Amino acid sequence: MLNPALAKRYATALADLATEEKQLEAIGADLAGFAELLKSTPGLRFLLTSPTAPAADKHAALDAFIQHAAPARILGNFLKLLVDKRRMDLVDAIIAAYHKEMELRGGRITIQIQSAQPLEKNQSKTLQTTLAKLTGKEVTLDSRVEPELLGGIVVRIGSLMMDYSVRNHLNRLKAQMRG
Repeated sequence: MLNPALAKRYATALADLATEEKQLEAIGADLAGFAELLKSTPGLRFLLTSPTAPAADKHAALDAFIQHAAPARILGNFLKLLVDKRRMDLVDAIIAAYHKEMELRGGRITIQIQSAQPLEKNQSKTLQTTLAKLTGKEVTLDSRVEPELLGGIVVRIGSLMMDYSVRNHLNRLKAQMRG
């Protein structure tokens, strides 16, 4: 069962430890490597997330990863803690939350942009500059083309969504016409 609030708590705790040790970016890179390993090795993911697999087998698999990849000591201990607490099923959500936490602590933010057509370079640059001034952070745009928008743009900053699409405008007009 996926619990985003719990995953965020684990990610924040890991980020706090990483910040204390001045290893925030290094642990983020190690986590990305671990995520890639899980993605490319479904058997390992199954072993680590299976409620019926013995903890000793899970620890042995993690020890092999730690010996081969040599991640930061904090991350090795953290992954073992996830196994002990039976929270390895949250690892993907924890990794995503950690990377968001890493961005926030580094004064960066990724903003999702949806548009009906690909944005031109100058449009992207202008939007990035404007959003950087608005948020006070270094902005990275995650642009996606969604032809069903018909035109315009949808901007997502965290949980805030600003929908300036033609589709949304037409839906509002339709609702006004209905009364």
